[in-house]
Amino acid sequence: MKPMFRLCLCLAAALLLALSCESEVREANINQNKYIDDYITKNYSDKEIVRYEGVVRVVLANNLPTSTAIESGDSALLYLNGFTFGQSGPQSQFTCDTAMVRVGKGQLITGLDRGLIGARLGQEALILFPSQLGYGKQTVGLVPENTALLFDVLVAAIKKND
Repeated sequence: MKPMFRLCLCLAAALLLALSCESEVREANINQNKYIDDYITKNYSDKEIVRYEGVVRVVLANNLPTSTAIESGDSALLYLNGFTFGQSGPQSQFTCDTAMVRVGKGQLITGLDRGLIGARLGQEALILFPSQLGYGKQTVGLVPENTALLFDVLVAAIKKND
């Protein structure tokens, strides 16, 4: 076989494999979004639900309903617990942390960054999102690849971007 023909065959095979993998990831995220929606409908239909770019925030309590809201670039002190999320809901806890972070500037995984925009000081919320907005194809600590995530969050302080 001529080298150029072999190269074309290899490239075509690689492209087909990549398209197949992307299709599997897309289908996994569709399933994860369905699990998230089913869980919210079953357990939190009486709560305020905020959807933003693939992320769902379930407001459990607005302790200070007229307080300052987080905007991109603001820093926030958060108390958070992270859980893997599957077909039957929250699975295993993988983090429990208190952190001062800058929201909307890439310090957090995409889903958490998006889910915090608009959250208010004193707000307790669940933030849920599919794996593509979390760790994606990477296994990180106790979180397996392609796993949806749920964060239980309390916004304890907000420092506005100056």
